[in-house]
Amino acid sequence: MLELSLLGPLRVTSPRGEIRTPSKIKQILALLALESPSAVGLDQIIEELWGQRPPKSAVRTIHTYIYQLRKQLADHVDGGAGLVATLNGGYLLTVVPERVDVHRFEQAVRESRAALDAGRAAEASRRLDQAVGMWRGAALADVRKGPRLDAEAVRLEGLREAAQELRVQADLEQEHWSEAIPELQALIRRYPLRERFHHQLVWALNRAGRRAEALSAYRHTCHLLNEELGLDPSDELRRLHHVVLTGKTRASAFENRASA
Repeated sequence: MLELSLLGPLRVTSPRGEIRTPSKIKQILALLALESPSAVGLDQIIEELWGQRPPKSAVRTIHTYIYQLRKQLADHVDGGAGLVATLNGGYLLTVVPERVDVHRFEQAVRESRAALDAGRAAEASRRLDQAVGMWRGAALADVRKGPRLDAEAVRLEGLREAAQELRVQADLEQEHWSEAIPELQALIRRYPLRERFHHQLVWALNRAGRRAEALSAYRHTCHLLNEELGLDPSDELRRLHHVVLTGKTRASAFENRASA
């Protein structure tokens, strides 16, 4: 059975080993995998490979690439040539979504969000650990990107950040303050302008009884947002600051999840 991993360098594996493809074929395969179970039109492939200035031989070249891709798949998977079907003048990768890590990741995040909303924080935390653990680096790290793949890589990175926010949120709702604090500090080093992580850190420090550190973290966030973006902290973060100033260690869950 074919497995496609796009949350990092593109990896295509089969029972007979890993399938390595040339750059352009890899680009087409990534596009087909991301769009499955929908077909990708020839015009979409042309734009992805060559932008607005395709060669006159673009269609013929794509047919050659698809032939080569089918041949490689046939060498590794029984009936592999049929995994790339021709449909309405375009191409469809006929693998079930569960065989593509992007689709598994998105499904896990949706299920985790629903579990968290239903008050099942421990379940959400386990699923989010699995989801975030699917990542092996930047999405499509070794794939040449045209406009579609570039936009998709940006979208996926945004989903990755959102999943990490939700995972921390699940920990906070289980009152795992001590575990959440170092993780948030690491996330802030990686995503320094993601205000939500700063909000969660101030919250966790305050709930852990580390009020002075919470106030220091708030001041650092205000300075960073002003210096880098010329922005003031959000209303939610300012309200949290007020909670810390008044010496409260308990506040409504709404404050912590206001912008989740």
